[in-house]
Amino acid sequence: MKKQSIFLILILLALFLNGCKYDFILPVETPPVDNGGQPISFATQIVPIFTEKCNSCHNSQAPMLTANVAYAQVVPAYVSTATPSGSKLYVNSASGSHYAKVSATQAALILQWITEGAKNN
Repeated sequence: MKKQSIFLILILLALFLNGCKYDFILPVETPPVDNGGQPISFATQIVPIFTEKCNSCHNSQAPMLTANVAYAQVVPAYVSTATPSGSKLYVNSASGSHYAKVSATQAALILQWITEGAKNN
């Protein structure tokens, strides 16, 4: 009886240790943004991302999405220049948790724009 108990404990221990598995989730690397030393332009580089990705669902709110309208709707509510990588705009667009996922290059561009102070330029 004692041998069977020890054998059973060893089998259960072996199954337990063999069943534990952890998949490491590596952070997504954002490609570097090379804008030739110029700041990211909201009107010419960021707004086209919005019109491509966001207008398909949000066109009833702003059918003619201009740079000023987009800036007024996005920046106060969804951008944090204190923690750019934690901004809702960047997190939602990069992760795809808000239906429209942007490419890695577009996400890097958005992050760089927020890091530069999210200016309306």
